[in-house]
Amino acid sequence: MTAVYDDKRKDITFCTMLFQIPNHQNLELLKKARRNFDDYYLQYLKQLIQTFKQVALWCDEYTADFIKENHLDKYINMRVMRFEDLPHYREKNDWLNILNKMKRYVGFLLHHKTPERWIDYLILINAKPALLDWAARTDKFKSKYFMWMDVGALNPEYSYCWENWDGSIQAKPDRVRLSIHKTVWKTRPHFIPRFIYVLYFRLRKIPFATRKTLKRQKLVNIAMINADYDVPGCCFMMPKDKVHDFYKRYEEVRLFMKEKGLVSTEQAIFQAMLKLDTDNMFELSYEKAYIGAYTVIMKKNPDNVL
Repeated sequence: MTAVYDDKRKDITFCTMLFQIPNHQNLELLKKARRNFDDYYLQYLKQLIQTFKQVALWCDEYTADFIKENHLDKYINMRVMRFEDLPHYREKNDWLNILNKMKRYVGFLLHHKTPERWIDYLILINAKPALLDWAARTDKFKSKYFMWMDVGALNPEYSYCWENWDGSIQAKPDRVRLSIHKTVWKTRPHFIPRFIYVLYFRLRKIPFATRKTLKRQKLVNIAMINADYDVPGCCFMMPKDKVHDFYKRYEEVRLFMKEKGLVSTEQAIFQAMLKLDTDNMFELSYEKAYIGAYTVIMKKNPDNVL
């Protein structure tokens, strides 16, 4: 798949990361497709960099060498680090203990058989807000907006996400722009949203602000708690002045959940952040399915403002 980006837009830094995580061989089949590191991840990272040209990247030395060999350095604000230096790696054993205790209520994430097989990927995806915070602070490209993009975003497997895209990004969000999508796989609600179900119904610590706001917008069938809706983590966008607040809020909610015995993907934490939002940090794009997962972020106006 070839995505054509109108690179006249110079005010966005696209953020992503790539590491050979310790158990990457177990994760090659993560989403029912073989994802070899060299043939899959490095090649789609190269395509992403060549397409968007202003990229903030956290990566290991192996990936950094690939970047240099392919003369992509000028497009990159790069931080080279070990996987073990990611922000939450020091919590790995705590997370494993929590995941093993959670088995009796919520099963395992994304159909993995053991927390040990899943844990490294969980550490990686929970680092997304920290990477954006670093990208905004270092700001090599003097950008006004920062957008997370999964490193495999341009894989043909996800061509349906780019349908009808004209190559432009019209969005100039005032706040953190997320998309919410109706879940299309029947088994999915038993995994991601159920973490939040446990958080809400067992702990009763979350106010109703988001539910009331969504009801005023006549989206009465949307509940961010225990609902057949996901907040995809593949792409989200925000202005520079909101990046640090988003990162701080993410960590507050993540730690709150951890204190209550819950560890989850970044998508479920985004759901909890929406539910807890009383500062109007977010604006939403609403899509009935995963079709258009990226382009819905790129539209000029959000469908809903919280």
